[in-house]
This record gives sequence, C-alpha cells and structure tokens, in this order.
Amino acid sequence: MNSPEWIIILIGYIMCVLNGAAQSLFAFLLVKIVEAFKYCSTSERRHHVLLTSFLCLLLGVVLFILRLIQYTAFAISGSKLTQRIRSKAFACLLRQEVAYFDRPENSSGAICTRLSTDASAIQEMTGTRLGVLAAEVIHNMRTIKQLSIEKEVLRQYSELIHKLFMHIAASISAAEAFFDLFDRKPTIDNASTEGQELVDFRGEIKFDQVKFIYPTRPTSIILNKLQLNIKPSQHVALVGGSGCGKSTIIQLLERFYDVTSGKILIDGIDIRKLNLQWVRSHFGLVSQEPVLFDLTIAENIAYGLENVSMEDIINAAKRANIHQFIEQLPQNYETKVGLKGSFLSGGEKQRIAIARVLIRRPKVLLLDEATSAMDSHNEQIVQEALEQAQREDPSRTSLIIAHRLSTIRSCDLICVLDRGHIVERGTHIELTQRCGAYYKMLAHDNLQ
Repeated sequence: MNSPEWIIILIGYIMCVLNGAAQSLFAFLLVKIVEAFKYCSTSERRHHVLLTSFLCLLLGVVLFILRLIQYTAFAISGSKLTQRIRSKAFACLLRQEVAYFDRPENSSGAICTRLSTDASAIQEMTGTRLGVLAAEVIHNMRTIKQLSIEKEVLRQYSELIHKLFMHIAASISAAEAFFDLFDRKPTIDNASTEGQELVDFRGEIKFDQVKFIYPTRPTSIILNKLQLNIKPSQHVALVGGSGCGKSTIIQLLERFYDVTSGKILIDGIDIRKLNLQWVRSHFGLVSQEPVLFDLTIAENIAYGLENVSMEDIINAAKRANIHQFIEQLPQNYETKVGLKGSFLSGGEKQRIAIARVLIRRPKVLLLDEATSAMDSHNEQIVQEALEQAQREDPSRTSLIIAHRLSTIRSCDLICVLDRGHIVERGTHIELTQRCGAYYKMLAHDNLQ
C-alpha cells in the first residue's frame, strides 16, 4: 500500500546507507589528526589540524542533512500509509452490514482504536526505526572495537532489537486485522449498485413466512413464520410487549438485516433482488431517538441530498410543524444544533428529523415509537406533525410502532405481536369487540 511513495522510501534508504558510510570518515579524519601530530612539523601541524577539523565540521553538517532527509522521507511515507489505511478501512466499514457492528469486537470503541492505534502501529514498519538502526549499527560497531565493551553494547542492542521486534509484531498483527477487513465481503453490501429498481413503486409490502434470528443471538427466535400483508396507501400499526419483534420488522424493511428464512416482498419482488440504495431512498424512518449532526438546522434537514433549495427546506419544516420555532431563533435556519442536537429539546429534534424524512418524499413511512421518550406536551406537537405527514400524500404507506394505543385508533389495520408472530389483527373497533390481547393492552393503557 506504500507503492505511491516508493521514490520517497528509496530516498530514505539511500540516506541510511550514506549516513552509515559517512560514519567511517570520522575515524579517517581522526587518523589524519594523529598523523599530523606524529609526522608533521610545528608549522605544518597547525595547518593540517585546522583543515581536518574543518572537514569534521563539514562532515557533521552533511550527516545532519542526510539524517534530516532520512527522517523526513520515512515520516512522509509512514504518514501517507497511515492516512491511506485509515481512509480505506473507513470506506470498508461503511460497506459492512449492520450485523457486523453488533459483534463485541466491532463496537464503536474497538473500531476507533483500530482506525487510530492500529493504523499508527503499521507505520512503525516503515518509519524511522529501521533507518536509525541501519545507521547506528555501523557507527557503534566501531565504538565496540575501540572501547572493548562488546558485551555491554551487545546487551543494549539485544534490548533494542527485542523492542523493535515487539513493535514489528504489533505492526504485523495490526496489518493482518486491516487486510482481513479489506478482504471481507459483507452479506449486505451498502456500496453495491446492483439490483432492480421499480419504476412505479406502489408501496405494497408482504412478509411471507418470515423467520429471523439475530446473528449475535443464535438461540433467540425473534420472528417466527410472520405473515403480514400491507396494501398500498394502507396505515398499519404494530403493537405488543417489549421484545416481540416490532422494531425488528422495520429493520428488515430497511434491510439492515436479511431474513433467516421466508421472504419480504416489495410490490411482489423479493427485497434482496432490489437495489439497496433505491429501497432505502423510498423508506422514510422516524425512530425513537433522532440523530442530528453538529451542523445547522438547514443542513440537518437536507443532509445527504444535493442541490436542495431553501424553499424545499422551509416547506419540509412547515409540514413537520417546526418552522415557527426555527423562525424565532436568532439565526433561523443557520442555527447550529450542537453535537447530537444537544442545543434542542427532544420534541424539537424529533420534528427536525421528521422534516428530514419529509423532504425526501418517501413512499413508505416507518414510525418506530417516535414519541415514546417525550412529555405529553411535546408528544402532542410531534404527533400532529406525524399525522400531517401521513395525510399529505394519500398514496403513502405507513407502518407505525406505537407505545400509546390512543395514537393508532384511526389506522386501517392493527396487528398485535407476541413472541415473533401476529396473534390478533383488525381495526380498533374490531379488536376491541373481541376482548382479546389488544383489549387487555388497551385497558392497561387506560389505567396508566
């Protein structure tokens, strides 16, 4: 991976050789000084000593320049290698499927360490250590002979070489980890351009006997022969206890994971045969905890889109019921939201996230407990924005996961999940009349 800098590396190694060879010239000049005292007359002695001293000084300047070039060459090549490895590793990480990041060894902390420490460790193999060793060995071999301290210098160099090999071993281990990442083929390639794109997407979704098990939890069946048909423009709600598989259904639709068995059909086409970027561009997700970036409000709303007009951003904000709040800010849409939106309340962040979804005009709207972490005032404001988002496009399909049943009474279909499959389905009135699982949940919700 250092091939683009081969000229710089070659220069560094040439400087190493010249640096080592130049060390012997000091001994030669020292001999000249001794000879001047031994064989020359008093008048000639002064001339020879001054000339030889000047040559020693000149040689010292030359050695300084050689070492400077040597260190600079290896530093440049090492830093370029580190930068290239980090960039390629980050690009490879972006390609990986979500399941890859579920593993403990691929946590955010482990990946940050891999990109910083491991990449720097590889630089040790191409850094200044080998160059210094090449020069110092030649120089100190003469010192060994002159002072007769072979055992002491050998001990020092044994320690140095041991440390060097420890660094090289760490570098090789880091390099192996990076090459494993470079060679890994993700099961769901986020950078893939392959797959079919539907010309007239209607928004029909079908879960056909879907079974799903998380790769990191092979003993837990999350969805078990799930059968669910969602018609175009239909508003469907999913309810059930924690861990019943509601959020997993949305993650499968976003194709963060692939089903273990069964099929998910989008307008009758297996989702695995569709272009991944196309699928995600037509599904708009509003999750429980919105993610905002340390940018302006306008940049957060238009994030990931190109050539978006300010008029479109304002229209999206109006539809998300956040425009009036933004207008009251001193810098309006140019206001920074802070890291993870720290300058805004939960309701304000959620409405900006809704605006970010609406500006993309998704055909399918996915709402994953979008108001569960809010107080009653903010929940009401956000709920109005969500209802407006569902009404503005009559052909838009909506899939809603709700923690409060009062927000889904108007849905066309309500499905009650338990242990990975649907135990009840129907409208609010139909399920209430059955006095089954939904009725019990509704009674419990009313008590709270």
